[in-house]
Amino acid sequence: MRPSSQLSVRIALRLVLVSVALDSFISSPACAKTYLTIVSQPAGASVELDGIVVGTTPYSEEIPSSYVKGGKSVFTRFLRHQIHLRLSLSGYLTKEVDLAEGPTPFVTLNGVNHGDIWILKSDSFNFKLETAATAFTGNVQVSLSNAAPATLKPPMATEEIVSLAGPAVLVLRTAEGTGSGFLVGSSGVAVTNAHVARGQSELTAVCVNGQSFQAKVVYIDPALDIALVKLEGSDFPHLQLADAASVRPGSSVVAIGTPSKGFQNSVTKGVVGGVGPMPGEPGTWIQTDAAINPGNSGGPLLNSAGDVVGITTQKPFVSSDGRPLQGIGFALSSNDLLSVLGRFYPNMTSPGAAHQTEHRGKGKVSITSDIDGADITIDARFVGNAPAVFSLPAGLHKIEVKAPDGTEWHRDLEVLEDSEVSLRAVLRK
Repeated sequence: MRPSSQLSVRIALRLVLVSVALDSFISSPACAKTYLTIVSQPAGASVELDGIVVGTTPYSEEIPSSYVKGGKSVFTRFLRHQIHLRLSLSGYLTKEVDLAEGPTPFVTLNGVNHGDIWILKSDSFNFKLETAATAFTGNVQVSLSNAAPATLKPPMATEEIVSLAGPAVLVLRTAEGTGSGFLVGSSGVAVTNAHVARGQSELTAVCVNGQSFQAKVVYIDPALDIALVKLEGSDFPHLQLADAASVRPGSSVVAIGTPSKGFQNSVTKGVVGGVGPMPGEPGTWIQTDAAINPGNSGGPLLNSAGDVVGITTQKPFVSSDGRPLQGIGFALSSNDLLSVLGRFYPNMTSPGAAHQTEHRGKGKVSITSDIDGADITIDARFVGNAPAVFSLPAGLHKIEVKAPDGTEWHRDLEVLEDSEVSLRAVLRK
């Protein structure tokens, strides 16, 4: 090719590249925008994006179209981080969802990698908020006979434990990966680790028989690594919970879950190495040498009677000098799970709790607060958010109202038969 021809080709190529850049610039945020819309049923929920309250539903915000469609030019304004949404409305369960997918490497047409980007799953999101009463139906079974090692049920063979527990153990699938979980109620309430469900509105639950269910993420504990999900359906097989006191160092335990590269409902067996707190981690932990691998997170740790004593957790625990721990795994104790479930099943009997005498008659108690949405606990059980009205058995009750910042208000209230009492908690200092 002659020099003049080569020059013409180079000039033409540059014109094409300039044209592509200009097209990208024209479609950049200054000229082409769309709207991020967030709707809830019912409306009026507080919208919190990445920890900042930005409004209430229905909410709309103008955003670059590239946040939804992506692009290939360095002139494009990309979303460079995940967007976490938190919807909260007094009387309803809080909804927390990640709105974007990623990270994905941003590579231009000439092959240069300019870092990671995220793409919004949609420009419109519609969420149905649920109350605790509609999400947490049925009941949870607790094995009181396991409240102390001296009263343990007769031990079962490992094969028998797996045969009985297996139908209640689930594989939980999300766009980011898989985890394990297990059913604790016939109405479809299941337990897993928070890090399995966090950021998801729904996930897919698969039973050992291959049957699949859509499961809504209905609660994530902000401190403990526990999430509760609800499967659509009824009459589910479920596991019974036991006090963590039913195991001690040397006790045999069985873990069931689905490792990322293993068979569904894989079984590992070991002994308890210790029970107690772990530095830097809330809750009570059970150490075991039963193998716990990626994908096992959220599965049950079972005692010799086949009852749940912990939630297996696959975390990168390291020694004090930074070396990975070898040959041991951990499970968050069933006592921590019972404390979470007790918020939604106030009639659930906790292990070791004395049976209370039934009072005759009831009285009505109205509880308000100078901070709407504050948590209300009655007799050490979470029962809802202020303002609320309760029908309580006649007798002495302990009332606690707690603000999001931890400020607490307490009262001991004697409820008389057929009485009506109004309480107002003052939480602002």
